[in-house]
Amino acid sequence: MSLPSVLIRKSTGEIIKHADYPREDMEPIIGLDPDLEWLVKRELFVAPDYDSRIFILNQNEAITTTPDLEHTHLNQYQISYNTIKRGSEDIQQAVENAERQANESIFPYTQQLKTILLGVAVLFRKTEGLSLSPKEQVVADRVMALAVRVWKNDQAMRDKIQEVIAGTEPNIDEGWEKDESAII
Repeated sequence: MSLPSVLIRKSTGEIIKHADYPREDMEPIIGLDPDLEWLVKRELFVAPDYDSRIFILNQNEAITTTPDLEHTHLNQYQISYNTIKRGSEDIQQAVENAERQANESIFPYTQQLKTILLGVAVLFRKTEGLSLSPKEQVVADRVMALAVRVWKNDQAMRDKIQEVIAGTEPNIDEGWEKDESAII
């Protein structure tokens, strides 16, 4: 079975093509131009797990003269990985997006207008000194419950942004108030 490989021009280091090695048995290519060389692609290690909102994964590829362990007549084209931390602004934006998603899960956009209008109507009745009906009290209680959860998410977002400013990587997915079933 042939393996993923790279054909290079030795004199210039130019990569001519990425393809499977031309022989199924992986034996040397008879008559190959002496300036051309096939290298076997080898990953030095698997790509690391990383949070793409905080880090960027770089794939590094290198032409080497390191003989392949399995096919010693071929050298290796080595692939390795490293992560680079994103800029503070990008990470802060990811935190803000996570807060927005958490708030959307507890207070879906499609319910916001109705809930806010009902809440304002109840507030007006209450500020005018009128007693609230049982239905209106339920609306007031629900709006307050939503507000508490949104405030908690706002604080979680602020804490995570402080971590970013301090140079640490926050766990963007934890600590949010979320609920798939709507309160209202």
